[in-house]
Amino acid sequence: MKRIRFIAVAAVAAAHLCHALEAHAGAPVCATTINRTNLIPCALEGSLTAKAERQGLEAVKGRQEAASPVLPSNPVLALSGARREAAGQGPVLNWYATISQEIEIAGQRGARKRAADAEREAQEKAVAVTDREVAAAAWRAYFEALAAREEVRLFSLLESLTTKVATATRAAADKGLVSGIDADVAEMAHARVVQDRIGAARRVEQAKATLLHAMGHDPRGEVAIEGELVPIAGVEAFAAKQDGHAIDERPEVQALEASGRAHEARASMYRRARIPNPTLSVFAQNDGFNERVFGVGLSMPIPLPQPVGRTYAGEIAESEALSRRAQTEAERTRRALRLDLAHALSAYAALRAQNELYTAERLGRAEQSLRAIAQEIEAGRLGTREAMTSQQALLEMLRAGFETRKNLALGSVDLALASGYPLERGTP
Repeated sequence: MKRIRFIAVAAVAAAHLCHALEAHAGAPVCATTINRTNLIPCALEGSLTAKAERQGLEAVKGRQEAASPVLPSNPVLALSGARREAAGQGPVLNWYATISQEIEIAGQRGARKRAADAEREAQEKAVAVTDREVAAAAWRAYFEALAAREEVRLFSLLESLTTKVATATRAAADKGLVSGIDADVAEMAHARVVQDRIGAARRVEQAKATLLHAMGHDPRGEVAIEGELVPIAGVEAFAAKQDGHAIDERPEVQALEASGRAHEARASMYRRARIPNPTLSVFAQNDGFNERVFGVGLSMPIPLPQPVGRTYAGEIAESEALSRRAQTEAERTRRALRLDLAHALSAYAALRAQNELYTAERLGRAEQSLRAIAQEIEAGRLGTREAMTSQQALLEMLRAGFETRKNLALGSVDLALASGYPLERGTP
């Protein structure tokens, strides 16, 4: 018996362990490594803004459930008793029992349900908008971190190369081959690159802290950031397919339209609430001297005109005005989205054209030429001033190539957000 019990306990423990391992395996690894695969799941999991919107959706679901009961109120049971005596009669116990129920006859429940359904739809679209904005912010932080890392690598390379140029120029100045001023200029150019490298190292830490903060982790923590500084795949093709009808499918527009329908349904609910709800009752009593009485009753509120009574005129006017405002906001959002898409398409096309100027082959030749400047100075085939001019031009070219790649990656995020690309789903 003990052996069977031990086997059962071991089986249960093994099942729980397997379940825990499966859950851990399915969870995104956010604390140690961030890449394109787990970036968006980690950002959505750690975002308090997205969490708050989902909690708002839970509240709307509760409001939707509150609108579902068929009866407007619970039945009311009234009981009363009395003792009656008369001359020549013994004491008699009189009792009275009444059960009553209010009934809606103007469709108020349907109006409440339509309002709650529209509010839920609006909140679901708001969750989608928030998730997309959180994903866009995560992509920007990710690209900034990758760019800062590459910037450090670039300036470390430039620092090494300008060190050789400055050393060669100073050696030539010591031999009297060039002016000491040229050596000072070369050293100042080197110092400027070192300063840029220090600034890039600072930006690496800031970008990493921003990315960790977006993931919900300690900004001072350590994390491995994997990936290349390339745009989000498929964004430009997706944006090119968007037409005027696609704007109507955007969650930003649909949330406002659903909000307008919710206000209109609420106005309908208030209009229906003007119609009095009858209350049906059934009663039984033992009256007088054991006289049994049974019957039914009907009661109806008497509506009075405002301001004496309550006609919900203010609530109706408010709800209708809010509905019109939501429709106006939806149209304003459509216009803004069309403009944002036009701007994002033109900006991304310009960024892509700029990036195509700095091909990998051209940047590779610039790096090789920069490496060769120090040797050319030592060999006497290149004058110091010409070397400084060439070095500055090559440095600017490498920097420009880096900046165009960074701007193109960030521009893909802007284009994705402007075109309604489903960033919250992660990388395709």
